[in-house]
Amino acid sequence: MSDSLVFEQPLNERIRTFLRLEHLFSQFKQHLEHSSAWDTHSAIKAILDILNMVGRGDIKRESIKELERQNSNLKAFLEIPNINHGKLSLLIDEQERCINGLHAIPGNIGQSLQQNELLNAIRQRLTVPGGLCDFDLPAYAHWLNQPYESRQLILEEWFEPLTVLRDSVNLILQVIRESTDSIDEIAESGFYQKNIESNQACLLIRVMLPKGSNIFPEISAGKHRFSVRFLKTQNPAHRPEQEKQDVQFKLACCTL
Repeated sequence: MSDSLVFEQPLNERIRTFLRLEHLFSQFKQHLEHSSAWDTHSAIKAILDILNMVGRGDIKRESIKELERQNSNLKAFLEIPNINHGKLSLLIDEQERCINGLHAIPGNIGQSLQQNELLNAIRQRLTVPGGLCDFDLPAYAHWLNQPYESRQLILEEWFEPLTVLRDSVNLILQVIRESTDSIDEIAESGFYQKNIESNQACLLIRVMLPKGSNIFPEISAGKHRFSVRFLKTQNPAHRPEQEKQDVQFKLACCTL
């Protein structure tokens, strides 16, 4: 387990979408592994949120474009000596597997789930506060009372059309995060600013602090520079204040 708290800031809409999908995939996995009816409900909510996201844009095309871009960049590294060509080749092969998997999906991702009657009924009731009480959707209440193993199998079946997208998004973000080593930086009086090099397109800013830190970063980024303000608060209900002391942290500007 990492000994750091990591805060990330995407610098374009595509990476922002991938990070949100990663968050939902992690949420689904977390709740799938627990047996309560509340966890099953949260796992379904994650599936529905994913479907809402993929329904708002051509996620399949965007994922293919990003995988192909990364694949082309990584293949160029094969000509460079003294790097781990074995690991690089495995990454390239995995990218191509994901690209082929996405191309093989007929129509939109998750299209088959749009005809799932129970999921559609749950989606409609989610717009009503408290709209999933037992009397609102008795078929759902009945299913939630089935044995965990039965519910788990159904959840895995429903998630299956999303697995290629999950693998693709996870691989895309893995390559981006591993493309740059972090460096030690100091934010004087809790503030740090840096120009973005014009010859490199920064995709993701990562700020790392030791676990247990009582401060957190607020990252603002534009086309030419970004800034980090470190804030602290004793009570989350109150407005945080900027840290007045110098802050040591690790920074990575991921560009691949």
